[in-house]
Amino acid sequence: MVIVMLLMIFLGLLSICLWAYSRNLLTSAAADAARYAANADVPDAAAAQRVQDQLAGTLAGGTLDTLQCSASGQGLMVQVNCTMDAPGVIGWLDGAFPALTVTGHAAAETTG
Repeated sequence: MVIVMLLMIFLGLLSICLWAYSRNLLTSAAADAARYAANADVPDAAAAQRVQDQLAGTLAGGTLDTLQCSASGQGLMVQVNCTMDAPGVIGWLDGAFPALTVTGHAAAETTG
């Protein structure tokens, strides 16, 4: 009975670590996508594809089909908002933790 309890605690801690790691990955990808979308002559819609490309081979890739990103440029600031379900330690635990919602910002380049 003690082994079962320790295993549950270990899996719980592992799930929390995976959630935090996935959030860091998504935050980094959103910030990079914002910098990419802030380049001159790059459409805002390309930012969502940039996030998907960066997360494709990671541990967070299991819930990549739930990823939703939107980019908007207002003035000199580009903002990329991304939301994704949290991955689980095993497949049937996907979405057990709160969804990951992050925002990346970058200053827009201007020409001229």
